[in-house]
Amino acid sequence: MLDMLSLKLLFTKFKQFIAKTRSMRYNFNYVVFGACFLALVWVWSGPGAGPAHVPRHLRKFLRFPEGYTVPEKQLNETELRQLTLKVEQMNAHIEVFNWEKYLPVNTETTIIVILVHKDVERLQYLIISLGQVRDIHKVLLIFSHSYYDDIINALVKSIDFCKVMQIFYPFSLQLFPNKFPGIDPDDCNVTSRPETPRSPAPGEEPCFERDARRTQRKQHWWWTANFVFEALEWSSAEQVTVFLEEDSYVLPDLLHMLQYARRVLAYFPSVEVLSLGRPHAQDLDFDLLTIDAWSPPYDRGLAFNKTTWAKISENASLYCFYDDCSWSYSLLHLFGSFTDGVVEMAASVAPRVLSTGVFASGARAARWAWRTARRAALFPAEVRATLTVRDRGRVRRPWCAPPRGNGGWADLRDQMLCLDPLVTTTAETATETSQPFKREIVNVSHSI
Repeated sequence: MLDMLSLKLLFTKFKQFIAKTRSMRYNFNYVVFGACFLALVWVWSGPGAGPAHVPRHLRKFLRFPEGYTVPEKQLNETELRQLTLKVEQMNAHIEVFNWEKYLPVNTETTIIVILVHKDVERLQYLIISLGQVRDIHKVLLIFSHSYYDDIINALVKSIDFCKVMQIFYPFSLQLFPNKFPGIDPDDCNVTSRPETPRSPAPGEEPCFERDARRTQRKQHWWWTANFVFEALEWSSAEQVTVFLEEDSYVLPDLLHMLQYARRVLAYFPSVEVLSLGRPHAQDLDFDLLTIDAWSPPYDRGLAFNKTTWAKISENASLYCFYDDCSWSYSLLHLFGSFTDGVVEMAASVAPRVLSTGVFASGARAARWAWRTARRAALFPAEVRATLTVRDRGRVRRPWCAPPRGNGGWADLRDQMLCLDPLVTTTAETATETSQPFKREIVNVSHSI
């Protein structure tokens, strides 16, 4: 970094150079001013200052370089039992960080649920983007982990701009590395079978194709939704819960647009879900909501309340027996049982939840999202809601799930676990500490 003496010397030499070229038509004062400005910018954003797309007060969350992966440790049987017990205890006695620093959780509190696996490099940028959301201090963040790791936990617990809690998926591949619901050696998939799959012996049950890495995503989302709506004491019909994933990135007016979307419910009673994310496109209206049938392109930033959840849980079998490992297409199949065979949504035409998965790293995605946000007309003062009507009435896109899914979900054990996500009666490792109903919420008033 330049000191003042070096900067003065540089300025003097530059001034001498300009004096020799006064015949040029450029205005001397403007050139000098521009040179000084560039020098000051260089000094201000020199080494150690951090990337421009990350605000200074949020750079403390920037801990992992591009390409960073969480080191995976092979656990022995004793360590697995200890970690399983620890996860059960943490789910039974949940710590809420920053409880006393911000407003208490009530029926008006917005809950944002983030499904986390191991991509901590992208997760740090999601946290940074959440820290820039207006009124984020009023929100409760719930991180639902399918992988327990001290590095990830330390990052989450360092959040100080809102209330935070963590829950842990108890049937993960980490806890069951060599048996169901993890990777069963008898599963017919590329992770467990030899190059040439064997044929079933006489009298042996056929081996259905199963990839535990894919089934876990569907199980994890369903378990998380059940936990949030069924096991937390403060869950109410008025609260809206927004679902994100670790490779999401949100824009600063996320909650601003969510409030407008919630107002739509008073004018369109048929709307049951909200959506704040969709594939990005050019020239979208940032002050526009569309009323239409929900479909998986709008699965990012999906939001709904406990009233809608009650209808979903009543038809759990349609989710759990649909032969597809995608939670969004399984949910679409379930929505087919609703009135008119669809679920109406109020969706932001210009997404407030972006996906970083199409980029090589979270850092590159964050730079792109930052440029997108700078060009966007965020925080609209007025928001329009539109729907399509013709002479015969409403026009909806004919979205419906295929009668049969893409496969990978034919194992009866997956289906039974899905139907019983909280009580653990379908798990062969159920323990005495398993608690199927309300969890104890522990007040932790400051981050660790």
